[in-house]
Amino acid sequence: MKRVTIIVLAATLQTGCASTQVASVQSFRAARAAGDLDLARTYLTEDPRVWYEKRDGEGLHWTLGAGRYKVWDEHFNSVSDLGPWHVQGLTVWAVTTETNDYYRLIERRGVSRYRVSYFFNDHGRIEGYMISDAAPDHPTPPAPSRADEFAAWAKQDHAQEWEYLRPGDRLDPTGDRAQRTRAQANLWRIEVGLPPIE
Repeated sequence: MKRVTIIVLAATLQTGCASTQVASVQSFRAARAAGDLDLARTYLTEDPRVWYEKRDGEGLHWTLGAGRYKVWDEHFNSVSDLGPWHVQGLTVWAVTTETNDYYRLIERRGVSRYRVSYFFNDHGRIEGYMISDAAPDHPTPPAPSRADEFAAWAKQDHAQEWEYLRPGDRLDPTGDRAQRTRAQANLWRIEVGLPPIE
């Protein structure tokens, strides 16, 4: 009887901890969305980090109100929808679907899906987050699009601009690259007979 009570108590404590973590993530995200960065910071450790794809090394410094994709997401009117939250130990994660103007520019069918994971320390503070594949064990193939066609056109006809926009053939969302990417994509769209998207 004593063993059953201990197991039930442990499960109750774990469930309580999990619901507290989810509530913390939701409150943090609500404060950040409302622009109350001071309140949002109260949910974080002193030096929070961010990782992409894998939680290797120390990660990058995470500064609220900034970030590599901030300008890109704002320029391309990114809209994200979160799925249900899942708790695994000190990690809270959800699968996110995203649509934006860039996907429309390259004629992408379907939404982008990725996983956002928040990591907690032993004191219940968020020490970082990671953006990764929505289903790491079963990666989702990219949605059909004309991205390769756009890239081939840009490399052939606008090689110097493309190298600036995609150094080493990798997306760099910083600086003025969102605006310049839209301009290049609209030039390509006009050449292939598609209407521009402003």
